[in-house]
Formats: sequence, structure tokens, C-alpha cells
Amino acid sequence: MKIFHISTGIVAKLAMDTVIMAVGRYQDMESRVWECLESRKIFEAKDERTTFMELYQDRVRTPSGNIFNYTRYISSDVVIVVPFLDKERMVMIRQYRYPLNKMMLEFPAGHVENGEDPTTTAYRELEEETGYRAKKMQQVYQYHPSVSKSRQIVHVFRADDLVEGKINREGTEMMDTEIVSIDRLQQLIMDGKVENAGTLISYLLCCTGMKIKAGV
Repeated sequence: MKIFHISTGIVAKLAMDTVIMAVGRYQDMESRVWECLESRKIFEAKDERTTFMELYQDRVRTPSGNIFNYTRYISSDVVIVVPFLDKERMVMIRQYRYPLNKMMLEFPAGHVENGEDPTTTAYRELEEETGYRAKKMQQVYQYHPSVSKSRQIVHVFRADDLVEGKINREGTEMMDTEIVSIDRLQQLIMDGKVENAGTLISYLLCCTGMKIKAGV
């Protein structure tokens, strides 16, 4: 009985220590938060379905009292789809990128339209860009691509059980479909031939055997 009471006391102390640490971390975070004094939209790019970018100039104050201007942007979230034909081969695209003036090897991707579920976007973009429909679409991960400037989220999906359908690309999209093996993509990456950040991250998440915790 005595041992039981001692064990209970230890558990209670550990629980209290955990609470104190959590509160401390919260208070520490509170002490680091910047205050937005003023926010002004200075640019917007959108169409009837998607807000591609809103650029803001904020006036902020840090906890230490420094006041300065900070530029940030709001952009629609993005999906990237890694489509597997089988265990070894994937469907990719080689797309023209105007800012770099070159064709780039990438996984299919696109913006999440206003009010759209990312999974719906993933199904749509895969078929529009490659002509393949997926019977199975699984979200693997999500991340922030530009943490210093935006809250934008990139959702990475894995597509399986592909069925060939009809390509329906937008008029501004210049791309070709390519079937690429995992080994071939790995070699291209090792040779510095893959330059798209989202594609590199998606390769790491979906093609290297990395075990991702369920529900991420």
C-alpha cells in the first residue's frame, strides 16, 4: 500500500511538471509574438476561381519595442501529386516555367481553388495535367514552403491504381507527360537535373521508403 501511494505521488509530480513546462512554453511563445499595428494590401493577382497572391505591407512591433515594415503574402494552397503506375514507375510532367525560361521535370501540381478540398484538387490536377485518373489518393504530408513570408500550405499526395483518361490542360500550360522510374529520378536528382523544390521534397517523402506517421 505504501508503494502505491509513493508511485501515485511520483505520477502526480510528473504530471504537474509537464503542465508547468507546457505553460512555460506557451508564456515564452506569448513573449515572442509580434504585434501588427497596420496592414495594407499593395498587390493582388486572382481569377474567378483562385486567389494566386495578395501582397501586404505590415507595420509591426516586436516585444522589445522595435517597429518596422514587414512584407508578406497570402496565396492559395498547393497540391503536389506523386502518381505511381506500379512499384517502380511514376507519371511526371516536363513543364515550361516562364521565370526560368526552361522546361522542368516535375510532379503534377496545382492551386487549391477557393473553398475546395485539397484531395479534390489532387484528383483534378492529376487528370488535367497527365490524363490519368487515380482510384486511390492518399495525403502523405503538408508543409509551409515560405515560412518567412507566408502561411501557404503545400499538400503532398500519393496516387495509386491509375487509369488512363483524357488530358485537359489549360491554354497557358506547356508540358509533356513522361513515365519515369524511381531509379531514374534518383539519378537525375544526383546529377542536379531536378530543380523544382516541391518535386524534390515529394520524392523524399514518397520514393525513398521513409515511414511517415499516419495522420500527418
